[in-house]
Amino acid sequence: MKTKNLLIAVAVALSFVAPTQSFAEYGDDAYKKRVALSKQIKKMKNMRKQLPSPPPSGLFGVYAFPEKGQYVTGVNFQQHKFSGLLNGSTSVSAVEATHVTTGAPNQFGVPATLRVVPNSAKANIVMPFINYTLNDKIALVALAPLIEKESNMQTFTGTSPKFTIKSKGLGDVKFGALYKAYNSEDNKHNVIIDAVLSAPTGSIEEEDIQLAPNGANTPTLARMGYGMQLGGGTWDAMVGAAYWGKEDKWGYGAQYLATIPLEDENKNGWRFGDKHELTAWSSYSWEPTLVSSFRLRAEHQDEISGSDAGIVGPGLGAQTGNYGGKILEASVGVNYMYAPAKNISIEYITPLSQDRNGYQADKESAIAISWRNAFF
Repeated sequence: MKTKNLLIAVAVALSFVAPTQSFAEYGDDAYKKRVALSKQIKKMKNMRKQLPSPPPSGLFGVYAFPEKGQYVTGVNFQQHKFSGLLNGSTSVSAVEATHVTTGAPNQFGVPATLRVVPNSAKANIVMPFINYTLNDKIALVALAPLIEKESNMQTFTGTSPKFTIKSKGLGDVKFGALYKAYNSEDNKHNVIIDAVLSAPTGSIEEEDIQLAPNGANTPTLARMGYGMQLGGGTWDAMVGAAYWGKEDKWGYGAQYLATIPLEDENKNGWRFGDKHELTAWSSYSWEPTLVSSFRLRAEHQDEISGSDAGIVGPGLGAQTGNYGGKILEASVGVNYMYAPAKNISIEYITPLSQDRNGYQADKESAIAISWRNAFF
């Protein structure tokens, strides 16, 4: 009887011990994974606390410097959409567009008014970049834009046919230096000076099949308007300054950036006008790894100077007076650090007001996406 009771006691003990051991073995692996994940999250949070609040994805030349010899790579993507027409700050409706050409002059004289205008347009820009830190004050930056443009055109004589023109290729490569003029010990306040060159690597002689503006349904290979070209054809200086800081969960900043052609004209006899941009933003950290932002951006650009003898005709894009002007945009965005020193951000941009020179395509919206990978 005693033996029987002893066996029962042993069996009961084993029934508790065996599953406990099995669970412990399974739980040990899960525990290690949880510890590793917890350490990674803690590392990301500490890193975010040490760095300034991340700038919105649509900005250029605003980066947090890694240490000497370290670098940041990534890809920026932008898509800009246009729909309809603007005459200065006045929107031109679809019905009015069929009559607008009677009042829009053709700088070439014959015919006296425009005959070809865009119904809609879009531009996709992919910009791989690298930012390498020389020391605690200077970082080198380089960016190579890959551009794809498309415009849906409308003629306003004869049978008023429509057609589409496209351009695709490398744009103007940008390279230069960023100088950290000021950085507080707690990284809450930062000032960076941008000194960048834009090289004339983008084509300014892009052609596509177009319909004759006299209404004849005869496709002709011709050079497209200035806005459909992939570059500006001149060496440009991109200079500016940016300040940004943070206080608890709030971040804020402002940047001025000017793009100034360094040549009077390119090889084809023209250049884009000087461009000045001013932007200001604020951000809020919901978590150390998740930040949302709001940004305002104002731009002013002069008209094109000179002209290309190969860009002629009564098309809106061939008129040098139909470039430049003013635009005020607002954008909202979010930045997520999905791993230590690895960020992805997105920003949606919409115009608040536009006052364009002459007749131009009406900007509808834009989206900016940025992926950044720092090597520490």
